[in-house]
Amino acid sequence: MLVDLHMHSYYSDGSFSPREVVELAKKKGLGFISITDHNTIAAHDEFEKSCQELGINYVLGVELDCVFGERSIHLLAYQFKVDEGLLEVIKRSRQQLDQMGVDLIQLMEKDYDQLSSTDYEAYTYNRRLGGFKGIHYLKDRGITESLMDGLKVYRDYGIFYSNYDFPRVEEAIKHIHRCGGKAVLAHPGKYYRQSSLEDVRKDFNRLLQAGIDGIECYYPIHSDELTACCVDFCKQHDLMMTVGCDCHGEMSKKDNEYVMGCLKKDETELNLKF
Repeated sequence: MLVDLHMHSYYSDGSFSPREVVELAKKKGLGFISITDHNTIAAHDEFEKSCQELGINYVLGVELDCVFGERSIHLLAYQFKVDEGLLEVIKRSRQQLDQMGVDLIQLMEKDYDQLSSTDYEAYTYNRRLGGFKGIHYLKDRGITESLMDGLKVYRDYGIFYSNYDFPRVEEAIKHIHRCGGKAVLAHPGKYYRQSSLEDVRKDFNRLLQAGIDGIECYYPIHSDELTACCVDFCKQHDLMMTVGCDCHGEMSKKDNEYVMGCLKKDETELNLKF
């Protein structure tokens, strides 16, 4: 049974409805999936119903923006039953992410006549296009040519995760476990592109002490060396090994990256504990 436990719907920054995600997964021959929208569980009801109707195995999930030391990282939480504590962590991550956009426009409106905080507050966009509010606003107001160009603008104006009150990894893992869930480190290749494997292992050990349950070992941009490092660490410590293509629907344009089904991993190759 082929597995993909990392994908997004239009409730965060994907372009597909939860039903369309499940239909595509069925077409791709996937047998076990999860929608892990960023800092929201709004897709869960439609996703669960669609999986049941189409006969696909599933686990409910969410992708949380967190802080780990000096790094911004993402945690994938699975198989949890939401309580007020975890819901507050999810909401806080969402609120901090939204505040980054508000603060960006407050800075930029001094430099661009076509931007204003009042205009941004009232602004809406077609969620079928994927992405998030800030980058759509910049493109629609003529500041950037493409959605992805907007990410650089955030950096240029000093809007960094480290300046915001995102939940710390230790706090998020505590709440995930309290709800009976599993906490998995998402796409380590995004944080450790310039790091030695020795430094990667040091951080993995710190995450192990924090209670991490697994690592997303198989991911489109991972090098063979990093994948092997992740797999070896998980086997050594009996952690879950997961796979995720991180599909965002129409936002995923490349044939070999971030497209649902681009990684072929059977459940027998993983150490899933659901």
